[in-house]
Amino acid sequence: MLTIKKYTLLSAAIVLFFSCKKGDPNQSDTTTNSKSREIKGIEIIKGNNQLAYKNQVLDTIVFKVKLNTTTDESPLQYYTKMSGNSGSFNVLSQVKSGDDMIIKVFWQPNSTEVNPTIKFYVGAGCTNEQFIKGTCKTMDSVSLSAKFRQPWRSVYYGNQGGYNVLQDFQFIDEMNGLVVGEGSGTIRTNDGGKTWIKGEPVRNDNSAYLISFTGKDTAMVSIVNNYASFTNDRGKTFAQPSSWTPPFVGHKSSSAYYLQSRDVIHSVGLQGGIAKTTNGGKTWDKTASFNILNSLTDLTHVGNDTLFTCGSVGFIARTTDAGKTWKQQPIQLNNNLNKVYFVNNKLGYIGGQYGTLIRTNDAGEHWDKISTGMSFSIIAIRFFKNHGLIVSSGGEIAESKDSGLSWTLLLKSNYGAGDLRRAIIKDETNVFGLQQSSILTYDITQP
Repeated sequence: MLTIKKYTLLSAAIVLFFSCKKGDPNQSDTTTNSKSREIKGIEIIKGNNQLAYKNQVLDTIVFKVKLNTTTDESPLQYYTKMSGNSGSFNVLSQVKSGDDMIIKVFWQPNSTEVNPTIKFYVGAGCTNEQFIKGTCKTMDSVSLSAKFRQPWRSVYYGNQGGYNVLQDFQFIDEMNGLVVGEGSGTIRTNDGGKTWIKGEPVRNDNSAYLISFTGKDTAMVSIVNNYASFTNDRGKTFAQPSSWTPPFVGHKSSSAYYLQSRDVIHSVGLQGGIAKTTNGGKTWDKTASFNILNSLTDLTHVGNDTLFTCGSVGFIARTTDAGKTWKQQPIQLNNNLNKVYFVNNKLGYIGGQYGTLIRTNDAGEHWDKISTGMSFSIIAIRFFKNHGLIVSSGGEIAESKDSGLSWTLLLKSNYGAGDLRRAIIKDETNVFGLQQSSILTYDITQP
């Protein structure tokens, strides 16, 4: 009887043992959950090879770290190895997504390096010492790089001993340019803008405001109280004609001139007036007078007898009879407009406040608003076939490669230039700007 009881107990123990080995289907299996994590790979899904601005954080960089199957959602360890002193690097978040870990970081490279790089290591259960020695068995790495944009560069800085403000400038041809201003004298370049040399002022009081050329030799410069001086030798010498009568009364009352020839001159004013002379400024015909609120700011000749002007509160006007009559162009826009540019007699652009850009392809009958990505007033527009460039008063530069239908911002505001009075797009490579007493330049081909 005792033998039977022992056998029964032994059999029960064996059954219980195998039941425990098989497991209860209603209990969670902790084998997979406790499986240690392994790094299967890492890739950059956003933010590598960015163009960096000095002293600014790059756009968010996103990594995807591939893991083995595991439910462990705790953060991974990481380590960085920088080229030189490459600024600051901060992990913002780590979020588990399926079998991957998505890591977002901020990187502000050190601006002393032209092409900063950084190597980013991630691991599971690694120490810094293991990262440094490379002995962590569950780690992987990836390299990041950036390239610094170069800011606007000064090529001329005026004497600060007195009042000195550069007002306007023109390039006569590819090599020769002329700048005028208050207290600045006339400043010239003969090497395409690489160097600028100060010369004698337009007149004794050393004040000049607007410059407009007709041909390569003859130009008019507006001076005090809207009088004028002329040059016939590319700005080497100037003379004030005694017969000149200002088109509008008041100091700096003309905001733009267009010299069709030495005798035929058009002018627009800050109080909505438009005038034309056919005798070199002796007398003027006031060909139009619009609302005083519509201060006119620019004037351009499109071809034959057509001219356009623009101004405050979305104002646009056109003449098709050489300035005898002007007609306002209807457009639902309240932004102040600053600059008119036409590629041909049909396709044109007007730039203005807050990066506003409008486009016409039917000689101004209809205008479409185009997004530019700019925040400041557009002060320069130029196209080279389908390739266009625009510049803002805040130093922004944008580029179009589809005849102005879409734009890409090449340079942010306040990056070496933040208060441009004038800008000239000299060619597809070089842009120039006037800021206080400085002449600035930017090379489009640089990063």
